[in-house]
Amino acid sequence: MKSNKIFKNIGIVLTAFSMSCESILEPAPEGLVPMADLFTTESNIITAVNGVYQPLNPLYQNVMFQLTDLASDDGWTWRKETEPDIFNVDPTLGYIETTWGLHYTGITRANTVLDNISRVEDFSGPVMENAIEGQAKFMRALYYFNLVRLFGEVPLIINEIETREDAELPRESLLDIYNQIKSDLNDAINLLPENYSGGIGMENGRPTTYSAMALLSAVHLELEEWNEVSQVTSSLIGAGSLLADYADHFNGSQENSEASFFEVQYGGVIGQTTSSKSVAFAPPDFLNGLAFILPTDDNLNGEGGGLSSGNGIIQLFEAGDNRRAVIVQDYGLSNFIDPSKPDGSLNFVNKYFNTDDPQSLSTWNFPLIRYAEILLNRAEALNEIGYQADGEAFELLNQVRINAGLPALDAVDLPNQDAFRNRLRDERRIELAFETKRYFDLNRYGILREVIQNQMGFTGLNFPQQRLIDHPITGKKYFLYPLPSIEFVNNAQLGEQNPGY
Repeated sequence: MKSNKIFKNIGIVLTAFSMSCESILEPAPEGLVPMADLFTTESNIITAVNGVYQPLNPLYQNVMFQLTDLASDDGWTWRKETEPDIFNVDPTLGYIETTWGLHYTGITRANTVLDNISRVEDFSGPVMENAIEGQAKFMRALYYFNLVRLFGEVPLIINEIETREDAELPRESLLDIYNQIKSDLNDAINLLPENYSGGIGMENGRPTTYSAMALLSAVHLELEEWNEVSQVTSSLIGAGSLLADYADHFNGSQENSEASFFEVQYGGVIGQTTSSKSVAFAPPDFLNGLAFILPTDDNLNGEGGGLSSGNGIIQLFEAGDNRRAVIVQDYGLSNFIDPSKPDGSLNFVNKYFNTDDPQSLSTWNFPLIRYAEILLNRAEALNEIGYQADGEAFELLNQVRINAGLPALDAVDLPNQDAFRNRLRDERRIELAFETKRYFDLNRYGILREVIQNQMGFTGLNFPQQRLIDHPITGKKYFLYPLPSIEFVNNAQLGEQNPGY
């Protein structure tokens, strides 16, 4: 087991946190210590904040990939789990319920930490106390950022749940939710350290002030607040670095390095603390792989049962791009989608393929916010503020390209704002491929329907336009997943379902 993991001894607090909302509201059995009394020591509050991270492990094993990469133009599935792939998602779908539940589990745990941190009587000093508070606020912001992008307006719960009424809240406006996210992240920037010294509660891998800045830049990017993106990323340029070998971001060799601002920490010895992504993406011929997401490829001509073609990511790679072999591989295997084609004509997602660890128990971290993303965030914002031929935005874009073995681009190649915008979007698509980013990007660009309809044209399907809204902040056409049906039973204050469901 790797020494830098932060989820080792969750103990009784995590056990208490793992109960459902309904269980939390049940009367406490006689003889148990009231939960509030658990938060009187530094060691217990550290255990509690460790529990706030725990939902990330199952979220980024599978379900977030189902609702993002599978629902983008990067991935498709030949399997029967086609709902996100063809946008035929029902409010009773298990992925929807799981995603909602895990995010709110993390939020309620963060709220419990924040509402009880003042009870701790033996903090070793203000650095530890601030770090605990900052971590809880960072994580609450992260969970809400995912929720609001997937579901739109959701209940905004920011206090510990003590009564049923505390949990039964109406959906809050996007503006108010984003204001809360920004507030939490600005607080986290001031509370979190730049790095961790080691020791219990100060392990490497916890979010830093740079992590909070990086996430805040993504929030501003989502809302097209270009000046704010430029401002927050100005402090991040030089605070990280790119790895010479692209594969090292994902293969466990450079975890929690300056190449990442935040990673989902795996590394235990059981399923709950390891990742199954290796088997999930691997070919069926290897280690009983599931290949539940395949990369889109126009050479498939729409074959396979899912949205396999149309703006295929395979066709986007430039000659000499050293990221290609890391991101996708054919492994020389037979093409089970179209057996008439030769061996090696079907590509698989290779990014997380791990033969070092036991099957389904990959200990490799998942990088959730990488330095390369910040470079691209800033380049996008600067171009939207105003195109400058061979200006800083070009320098940032070219850092990523040169690191990938590609030639730099200049104003001759990208002579105007539109050309730069389109090239940057393609660069972002490749650099962050299969890292749960592309769906969110297409949605915030306002072109998700257009891009997916191009794929649906091969199969005679139509994108469900009735499920789009006009984003109340950006005005872009924006797709929303349905709220889980069970939540309307659990919460009478929830209001109406998202349009089109």
